[in-house]
Amino acid sequence: MKLSKRIRYFFVHLACSLLVGVALLTLVFLVWYPAPLASAEGVTTIFLMLLVIDVILGPLLSLLVYKEGKKNLKMDLSIIVLIQVVAMGYGIYAIAQSRPAWIVQAGWLFEIVPANVVDTKDQKQADPAYQHNSWLQPKWVAVDDAKNPNNLFAAPQLMPTTYNDLSYADQRLKQHAQTLASLQQFNTETDIQNVLKDYPTAKYWMPLRATGVGLTVLLDSEYKVIQAVDLRPWRE
Repeated sequence: MKLSKRIRYFFVHLACSLLVGVALLTLVFLVWYPAPLASAEGVTTIFLMLLVIDVILGPLLSLLVYKEGKKNLKMDLSIIVLIQVVAMGYGIYAIAQSRPAWIVQAGWLFEIVPANVVDTKDQKQADPAYQHNSWLQPKWVAVDDAKNPNNLFAAPQLMPTTYNDLSYADQRLKQHAQTLASLQQFNTETDIQNVLKDYPTAKYWMPLRATGVGLTVLLDSEYKVIQAVDLRPWRE
């Protein structure tokens, strides 16, 4: 059975929209917000709403307005595509601006620092390695107390001039790391075991503060970072 031009255009539009959607899905959830950061930063719901509206409504609108021989058909379809591109572009821009650029160790915890909260003026004065926010997965760094004498910065985790290699936090990690057994205060035993089975070398943990729910950073027996995982570090 031969499909009408209207139906063929709909399927082509839908296929193109899906391809773009899959590419953006990969960028957002595998690069900018690797699990479990997406749920902790609250981007999952926002992105999926954007995806549904843009990927589904765009082709459906094309299906509704498409009529062979219709005057200004190309203009109508072009406007739909333009609106679709602008909406997706604006949404991705907003998501990109708030992407986790740094995971900073300071004091007794780690903290996710989105790109749009970094002090840009301070960043220009930072060491070259910290003058640019990551466009890939967030970089793990530590606040170097020697770069913040007399606690000059109230929020040093937002000041790249205080950043240094994560190894500079070794003493703080040893001082503040908690045993895995203490996770039972905030998580069920089932949840803990489901996560830890994938990280057999984990021995300790520290909190990771995010925009939404808190996460947990697992450490090995030498207090080296293994991974951030979806376990609560405190009562939500």
